Amino acid sequence: MRSRAIAAPPMQARDWRPQILSAIVIASVVFNFVLCFVNTNITRTGAGVVIGAELSLIATTLLMMLGRGFDAFVILAVYVAYTLFLGAMQGSFDPKPARDLMIPVVFYFAAREMGSREEGDRLVAICVWTVLGVGLFEYFFLKQFIKFFDILSYYVSRGSVQAAAAELSDDRLFASGMRYEGRTLLPFLGEHRVSSVFLEPVSVGNFGAICFSWIVLREWGRPLRMFVRLLPVVTIFVFADARFGLTVSLLSILVYFAARRTPRFVVAIAPLVLVIALAWIGFAFPDLPWDNTLRGRILLSGQMLSKLGLEDVFAFVRNDGFTSDSGYTYTFVKIGLAGFVGMWFLFVAAPARDLQSWRYRMFAAVYMTLLLIISNSIYSIKTAALLWYLVGALDAQPRAAMTSLAPVLGRGGRIGGRLRPA
Repeated sequence: MRSRAIAAPPMQARDWRPQILSAIVIASVVFNFVLCFVNTNITRTGAGVVIGAELSLIATTLLMMLGRGFDAFVILAVYVAYTLFLGAMQGSFDPKPARDLMIPVVFYFAAREMGSREEGDRLVAICVWTVLGVGLFEYFFLKQFIKFFDILSYYVSRGSVQAAAAELSDDRLFASGMRYEGRTLLPFLGEHRVSSVFLEPVSVGNFGAICFSWIVLREWGRPLRMFVRLLPVVTIFVFADARFGLTVSLLSILVYFAARRTPRFVVAIAPLVLVIALAWIGFAFPDLPWDNTLRGRILLSGQMLSKLGLEDVFAFVRNDGFTSDSGYTYTFVKIGLAGFVGMWFLFVAAPARDLQSWRYRMFAAVYMTLLLIISNSIYSIKTAALLWYLVGALDAQPRAAMTSLAPVLGRGGRIGGRLRPA
């Protein structure tokens, strides 16, 4: 019998975009650290270099989404138009609010189209060990660390710190790099708060919370494995004296238990209810002095909110006041109530693939709602790129399912339209 030749299936070129996306997320975590080294040892890096690096990361991610993320481009177009409208109302266009809104949209949709939960595990592990390794070097060899990474000089170069104020500092760390009133976590470690690749401790705490909650989510039901994977994250918290990050991390465990029975409506109104409560505190205690405790920061946020007029709340007028210590105040004067509510409702209403996805989205909601009380750092790409990648990866179509569907899919992986998570 004559044997029949069996035609081999055509070889498909490997899709490198998931790996490139992961590299972009890692670069978002460490690029300020790299620029600090360049500024200290090679040449001055001004604000334009930092902005250019951020835009390059975002633009590269957008380019990889061409033909795959139609929803993302529609949302971005609407919000760019919205920020242009605010610019017309204020008499000048500020590109930073547009950039703040782009980060969650771009990285969420990119991860939903090209990411995976397994890649999220790998990303978290790489970032955790990188942050811990650099942090330990900083703590135990501070003089050598500052020799290569003059943090204060870097922030002066990018315009975030006044040169006159920097001259008064001897430690060359960011302003919050020392807790002179005494640290909360293991006081015997001293006043130094590790900032690692983030160059300031606040982002270290935010990063730790993002990774802690991810590990708890992924190792749910395997307590011993969870404990081992959490050890380096807890170490990061301790050396950075990250009180907020550790508190939110522990709170995430309770959030995961409650997620199944928490309706979307509650999540949708949570920040608005909190803003009303903060504003009431500000009106009730307008002149009460505040300090750097949690109670004091809540009081400060309330006082800042209570001083906003209606035109400030909707960002119809230009406001150049210092608002970084109150994320809600910053959000209203830069993005406006309408923009914030629109983005928040999109985040809450987006379909979650399963309970695991909804649990992490619940954590993200609690994390952002609480962090906005004390800081506008949720908009920093240093931690936001990783957070939104993880949120999007949980909603991504499983790669195994995509592979099994490949023979019946048309070009571009569609069956009468774009595949959507369940």
